[in-house]
Amino acid sequence: MKTAVYGIGNILLGDDGIGPAVVHYLESRLTAGDHLTLEDLGTPSLDLPNYLDGYDRVIFVDAVNVDAPPGTVRLFTRAEIMAVSPGIRVSPHEPSINDALIVMDFAGNAPAEVTLVGIVPQTLEGAMTLSDAVSRAIPAAADAVIGELAKRGQARVAVY
Repeated sequence: MKTAVYGIGNILLGDDGIGPAVVHYLESRLTAGDHLTLEDLGTPSLDLPNYLDGYDRVIFVDAVNVDAPPGTVRLFTRAEIMAVSPGIRVSPHEPSINDALIVMDFAGNAPAEVTLVGIVPQTLEGAMTLSDAVSRAIPAAADAVIGELAKRGQARVAVY
């Protein structure tokens, strides 16, 4: 099973950079084999569907807007992601993950399994650092990714 773990977010917008931060954290702790890709996508915009092509499984890590305290880590299934109606987007995350999945579904080559590891941000204002609450959530978010990989026997944690 070919799997990608993608961090999404703009590191110049405070806690929006949590996706890239978690992927960089994982890069120092996971041994990625031929069937596992770890990548910081930044804000891929219209290129997002291209990153999904050829993968059986994709795990996204990104900031999410849910009613929970900053730093809360929550997993979303593909069905939950797709339940968010596409609409007018006015953010650096255009298209959204569900928009990209719609395109891939239409083309007939969407990943069969999609998970979003979401972290609730404290601030999305211009800053090159994460808030304390979100910084403290990095290990928990990484553990959630490792847990998802372990479900398919893909997590090989290196001790450094």
